[in-house]
Amino acid sequence: MKFNIEKKEISALTTLVHRAASNKNTIPVLSGLLIKVSHDKGLTMTATDMEIGIHSSTSNLDILEEGVVLVNANYFADFIKLLPDTLISFDLSKENSRLNISYGRSSGKINIYRDHDYPELPLNKMEFKFSIPQKILKESLKKTAFAAAANHFRQVFTGVLFDILAGGIIKIVASDTHRLAYYSYTLEQKEIEPFNFVIPMRTVNELLRFLDDSPETINIGLSENNVIFYKDDFILLSRLIDGQYPNYETVIPGSFSTNFNIKTSILASSLERAKIMPTDDKFKIQHVQLSLQENDAILNSFSESMGEISEVIEDIEIEGEKEIKIAFNTHYFLEAIKVFDAECDKVNIKLSGSMSAAMIKNPEKENYLYILVPMRTNN
Repeated sequence: MKFNIEKKEISALTTLVHRAASNKNTIPVLSGLLIKVSHDKGLTMTATDMEIGIHSSTSNLDILEEGVVLVNANYFADFIKLLPDTLISFDLSKENSRLNISYGRSSGKINIYRDHDYPELPLNKMEFKFSIPQKILKESLKKTAFAAAANHFRQVFTGVLFDILAGGIIKIVASDTHRLAYYSYTLEQKEIEPFNFVIPMRTVNELLRFLDDSPETINIGLSENNVIFYKDDFILLSRLIDGQYPNYETVIPGSFSTNFNIKTSILASSLERAKIMPTDDKFKIQHVQLSLQENDAILNSFSESMGEISEVIEDIEIEGEKEIKIAFNTHYFLEAIKVFDAECDKVNIKLSGSMSAAMIKNPEKENYLYILVPMRTNN
């Protein structure tokens, strides 16, 4: 195997793919990065730890001799990233079990693994399901995934739900049972059988590294245990999270007694200041109390050891019950408001008393909402 390629080209490809390789030593071959060079497919790279797999390619290289090699993914990626921006030459010497890398008058040699032990990605078992614009998938994941649980005894709450309904409606949902983020979109494919699946957060993070803001579509396929996201020169395969996702629609309140709009940037700034107030007990969750009075919103955060913050946000547009107090997890409240701060001047909040879940929305959009469960406090 011999080929020449610009450092920027191979570095971008390696950075994208190598993260799927295993960091564990239980099966050494899974820590490898499979590199193939052929005249018909160009340079392709594959990495997998059997939970997730990434395959990508480029045709921007000069191929002198076809071949295949398996190298340690992390070391290869780190080495390539640190090379100077110049043309790099690769020459495989299987007799010496080395991959020779030349850059200018310098060179390096990397040990190789036995590539015939490397597992193939189970792509032939996949069934195409639907396509979705990259910018829509990227936006939906950025607006929902943060609400998933870091840890939960029900694994489905640690992932993101894709719920495809009749008529081509897709709902993307994440929840840790204390909050829920919900995004809906109508696919071009209206004739589609309803189905759903849950992907792990690691898969979400890898998708967000790859997806761009273009209207170009990405395809999604399924097998019994895996999902695949693919387009042109990129494939991401992931195991699905087992389990039935609860009926999230029942969590979304149907009516409210209080409805108000509030300046998003001002609310975000107030919550940022409330967030730095320490808790008196490390086992307690930091919270902020929201009080509505006539046309004002008052945010209070208290600590016996540090002090108290009380901020008034004026000129609130309130409909319905105006005298209300409700407490929220400060971090959860702020995370939601930050999402809206990037897109709308005012955010809409709906309440039904001090112990019922709140709904937070962009007043001008109906396809995204955030449900936040209040906290019980002694105040």
